[in-house]
Amino acid sequence: MPEIDVANLFGREPEQVVEYLKQKGYTFSWRWQDTLEAAHARAFTVAKVMRLDILQDIRDSLDRAIREGRTFEQFQRELMPTLKTKGWWGKVMVGDGAGGGEVVQLGSPRRLRTIYDVNLQTANQAGRYKSQWEDRENRPYWMYVAILDGRTRPLHRALNGKVFRCDDPFWDYFYPPNGWKCRCRVRALSAAEVESLGLTVESSAGNLSFKDVLLDAKTGEAIEVAVYKGTDAGGRAFTVSPDAAWSYNPGKAAWQPNLDLYDHQVAVKYLEGGLTGPDYRMFFEQRTAGNFPVAVLDEGFQATIGAKSQTVYLSDQTLAKNLIAHPELSIADYQQLPQIVSMAQLIVQDGDQSLVFVKRDDKIYHAAIKATKSGNGLFLTSFRFTSEADMERVKKRGTVLMDEMGK
Repeated sequence: MPEIDVANLFGREPEQVVEYLKQKGYTFSWRWQDTLEAAHARAFTVAKVMRLDILQDIRDSLDRAIREGRTFEQFQRELMPTLKTKGWWGKVMVGDGAGGGEVVQLGSPRRLRTIYDVNLQTANQAGRYKSQWEDRENRPYWMYVAILDGRTRPLHRALNGKVFRCDDPFWDYFYPPNGWKCRCRVRALSAAEVESLGLTVESSAGNLSFKDVLLDAKTGEAIEVAVYKGTDAGGRAFTVSPDAAWSYNPGKAAWQPNLDLYDHQVAVKYLEGGLTGPDYRMFFEQRTAGNFPVAVLDEGFQATIGAKSQTVYLSDQTLAKNLIAHPELSIADYQQLPQIVSMAQLIVQDGDQSLVFVKRDDKIYHAAIKATKSGNGLFLTSFRFTSEADMERVKKRGTVLMDEMGK
């Protein structure tokens, strides 16, 4: 990858880019695979750095590189002596606790290069995402832009010039960077610009799927990535996926709170406010797409159904189907989801779904929650009113995990 021209990349002191790095907490990981995707967007980590002071040294140097437009050589010249002094340099033997061990690489010029490139490119794209999202009323269409030269990956080349609405789920998985040393970016466009350039706005509806790809050849560990099926400028069909561990939007992950890290009651209050705000109203009116957090499970509920996450999301596709199937539900009913799930009086496991029942104001609400294949995600799959008779039928059909309905 050619030298990143930081000064030209940002043009001025990039407040949002520096803010992206500064808002991250710290976490420790032995392998880069231990902290992936959204977790990496919210926490600064370097594989095999197990001391906080060394992590701080590296991040401080990255902050200065961005603020002052430093080249990699300047970044390396400042940081390398500090890392050597503190013993985080070269190859070392690390014991495995069972009498054996392995030789591992700590700091090196090559590793510093990777740290510099990945963090600056990711921070830059996260800053661009925030600016573009804040300006979405004026420029609601985003175009994927790849640098077209001899090093461009064929699949990134195929996406070049593709235009989607800014709220299309495509950007949840394909907002750059989409792999190691990815140089792609996104250009925001107004409706007038789309028309004047003769561009076609596409939709990912029906063209997005997911697959598991190998993450670590040693352990056989796999990770889920998005798959997009499209056609190129010549009308030829193609299928594209980000590299393993890059199937996420670093900006969206970083700037939105991770409710799984919040105390349950704090998360409930956050959602109560969020579901009465303009973003949720636009989502409910189907003017925006994606996944919206609508509920959080308390520890007891999580333990009861074996969930690994507390946040429950509602997808735009499920909402659309539910609005057709159950038009009697108003936005006011959907805005009660945080309380309804938190106040679950009856939980029944029915196949792969956890069914929640709550009686409020002479109405019985029925919400169905399903975990993703990995168990790390939770989605609301159905929401409706129900009856005492239907509730009893469900109890007989499924496995009752909790029943406080009569108390």
